Amino acid sequence: MDDGGARLAPMSSTTVFLVAEEAAHHELPMPPWLFGVIALLAFAFLLGVTWSFRGTHNKYAPPAPRPGGVDGDEPHWPEHPGHH
Repeated sequence: MDDGGARLAPMSSTTVFLVAEEAAHHELPMPPWLFGVIALLAFAFLLGVTWSFRGTHNKYAPPAPRPGGVDGDEPHWPEHPGHH
């Protein structure tokens, strides 16, 4: 295997650490507290979306069968035998 005459020079651990430290250091695009505010606003928006769909299942679900009869025509009390 021909390495093309290139020589690999060993780097000391200090040099590697300094290069890694330079690469890892960068400024945030906004203050850190603003990330929290944006997250709270996003969750509040998602809560609003979820809240807007409350009761949707009851609007579109078929009615549940009632006990006592197929169409719910059961007597409410003895003097009132049924609706029909």
